[in-house]
Amino acid sequence: MEDYFGELASRVDWLWWLSYSQSFGLENPIVLDLSVLKITFALMFKISISSIIGMVLAIFIYKKI
Repeated sequence: MEDYFGELASRVDWLWWLSYSQSFGLENPIVLDLSVLKITFALMFKISISSIIGMVLAIFIYKKI
């Protein structure tokens, strides 16, 4: 899922820093071929400043409730 608020913030000049993000994970998926069954493993994370702020706010609100 794309970072919705980060994308919106990138369109506002003074909120550009909220859209800064970094991606990490497996660039090429790992494939396990068992001849009868083929399984593909892949994992990718994209973290932005706005998603970090959202997680902190969610934890804070959760603790207050």
